[in-house]
Amino acid sequence: MEFEDYFKNDELMNIVRETVKLVFPEAQELPALFKDKNVLIYASSQKKHLGIYPKPNFIENNSASLKEQYECSKGTIKVPYDVETNELKRLVSEIVKWNLGH
Repeated sequence: MEFEDYFKNDELMNIVRETVKLVFPEAQELPALFKDKNVLIYASSQKKHLGIYPKPNFIENNSASLKEQYECSKGTIKVPYDVETNELKRLVSEIVKWNLGH
């Protein structure tokens, strides 16, 4: 699979990608988005949700507000496919800014 195929026909993955680029245009792209060797965010389409994989301490430090909206585990935020675009952009921006600061 080519890297661009990872985003083809996947609206939510494209929203994640575009939002990261808005917050940090220099992000390097691999299956995750990076700044140097530091991961800014991982995202992956799953069968029933979009998986967002921030650094675990992001979830720990924001668990109360995250768990009001999403199912979360130690390292995963499960975003339903019917999430509003602006809400997904807000979440991705918050994660990227957090990771840039830590």
